[in-house]
Amino acid sequence: MEKPKLLLIIDTLKKGGAEMLLVGILPQLNIKFEVILVTLSAESDFNEADIICSHRYNLGFKRKISLATCVLKLKKIIKKHAPVLVHSHLVYSSLIARCACLHRIPVLYSIHGELSKNDFNNSKILAFLERNTIRKNHFLIAVSDAALSDYKKTISKPNKTFVLPNFIADEYFKQSVKRNFKPRQSLKLVSVGNFKAAKNYKYLIQSFRYLKELPVSLNIYGNMNNEVYSKLQADIDRDELKIILNGPLENVQKELLNHDLFVMSSKNEGFGMAAIEAMASGLPLLLSDLPVFHEVTFGNALFFDIENPMSFVALIKEIFEGKYNLNKLSVKGIEIAKHYNKEKYLSNLYSIYDQILCESILK
Repeated sequence: MEKPKLLLIIDTLKKGGAEMLLVGILPQLNIKFEVILVTLSAESDFNEADIICSHRYNLGFKRKISLATCVLKLKKIIKKHAPVLVHSHLVYSSLIARCACLHRIPVLYSIHGELSKNDFNNSKILAFLERNTIRKNHFLIAVSDAALSDYKKTISKPNKTFVLPNFIADEYFKQSVKRNFKPRQSLKLVSVGNFKAAKNYKYLIQSFRYLKELPVSLNIYGNMNNEVYSKLQADIDRDELKIILNGPLENVQKELLNHDLFVMSSKNEGFGMAAIEAMASGLPLLLSDLPVFHEVTFGNALFFDIENPMSFVALIKEIFEGKYNLNKLSVKGIEIAKHYNKEKYLSNLYSIYDQILCESILK
């Protein structure tokens, strides 16, 4: 029996949260569908063997100047393969997908963050295009209630919406370790995320200036070749702080187990995948006091005010004094993280696909 055709479109295959998620489910999607994978450019960090699909294209996208050309190219691909459903990820891919499918073919477009604080905050034109390219056959999937709420308030109210939390790799559930913390021991903190302004690592540097007398250190892992990294490293060197900036990790799970606490000081997040991965590994979480972090951790974290570095300083000092039961946070976190497994994600995704396809047939 011939499988239904599913067209997936994403900006690139440079490794990030959305890209890891998509490539991670390609083997399962290819069992159920004939998958047509479209990227805006040919950039990729993945092994070719992991990019499993029946057909693959790139549109030669060069920012806004090539939007119209990419829409026409995608129209031709759609005409050639006649997919029953289009599922897009990230802003530009979703814009192109909706423009190429203004009618009839249902389009699911996934958002992976609070877009008003990132993509649309820097481009009024992009925000305008987003608002004016949504039709009745377009449906939104958000990774969290916080991301969905932000979109509805600042961009648009789509015809139908879904919240589908991300999943983490199965490896994290195999390596979790229940901790045994004792007050006043030394603390090794870890943070994972690329060196960019939204991650707010500057806040942690400001805080560590007041923690020099305590046996607490911090390792940060992320892509290093940018201006943000250089400025952070200069501040660390000047103040002789116990913070080490490292490159990206090949084995995140293994390195997490060498630390005591996970910290994330982001100004905004759509989901916070790194925090869930750390929680699954048994690390208690120290997080920005953001609604999305309360949502995805079920409140199982210690929160600090990113407007006040002394809030983080006070939290660390309270940990050394034994004010918090870190062992309880660790054990509960491992259980909460099990909500974010691939099997559950795929079941919910297929349910969304079936619902949209059924509605499309009825129309």
